[in-house]
Amino acid sequence: MLTVTRRPLAAAAAALVAAAGGARAGELRPTGKGVSEGGAVWSGARPATPPRRVVTLAPSVTDVVLALGAGDRLVGVTRLDDDPAVARLPRVGGYLDPNPEAVVGLSPDLVIWVTNGTALGPVRRIAELARTSRHPFPVLALQIDTLADVLATPRVLGDALGVPARGEALSREMADGVEAARRAVAGQPRVRVLFVVGREPLIVAGRGSFPDELLRVCGAENVASGDRPWPVYPLEKAVADDPAVVVDAAPQEAPEGIARLAAIPAVRRGAVLRLPNDDLIRPGPRMVRALAGLCRGVHGEARR
Repeated sequence: MLTVTRRPLAAAAAALVAAAGGARAGELRPTGKGVSEGGAVWSGARPATPPRRVVTLAPSVTDVVLALGAGDRLVGVTRLDDDPAVARLPRVGGYLDPNPEAVVGLSPDLVIWVTNGTALGPVRRIAELARTSRHPFPVLALQIDTLADVLATPRVLGDALGVPARGEALSREMADGVEAARRAVAGQPRVRVLFVVGREPLIVAGRGSFPDELLRVCGAENVASGDRPWPVYPLEKAVADDPAVVVDAAPQEAPEGIARLAAIPAVRRGAVLRLPNDDLIRPGPRMVRALAGLCRGVHGEARR
């Protein structure tokens, strides 16, 4: 989360816990607990007043800040952020490779990070630079692993930004959206689905990923086996799994490329739900808004 935008990556909670175990005193130490379990971590003192200069290190966090009506506080985002509201803001690197010097150069009073193993080193560097800066600032680390974490994130950020009522309202609104999608397909036959996020190699959403939970909300069964959230999956295993529907969640790849998976019977039948963007693997308001379409599409393709 894990926020996945241009290439799939697990939230890597285990890697964070292992890395934190070897951290020196005073370093950023993620807890291994999700936001819904109270696992948000502050590195540095919380601002005494609501922060006015905020840098986000994940597009999903940017989405939440915008939805909270606090977009005017953003002073830096990642190169993967694509909301028109932040088109003119400075870029501070990517989700996986934030640039510490670029972040510090913006003189933020809050930096918000969604934990992942790859970026832990650069974010620790940001925290180190923050402590020695002329204007020290905190880093707020959020581990977002589950749908419950996604729904809790607006509350945490609303509190951090000094708009707790807005955060509570957005969390409720998103939770209502999930339940509405669940109710809309209640009683429908269970659909076996393979959720593809990359084709060469074949990478799918496995157990423990956001799409796995979203498929269950939609009354569907994820056919991918194993215990990895984003596994590289053998094509022959996908063929043997024989899903009724394949969700093509690789919008950055050409649509016709799905033909590479024609050995899967559902692909040959045309039972493929092509997603137009990465909203469903972007853990925030966009994910919830896209959920109803996933549910309708999965059941519609299964009836073809």
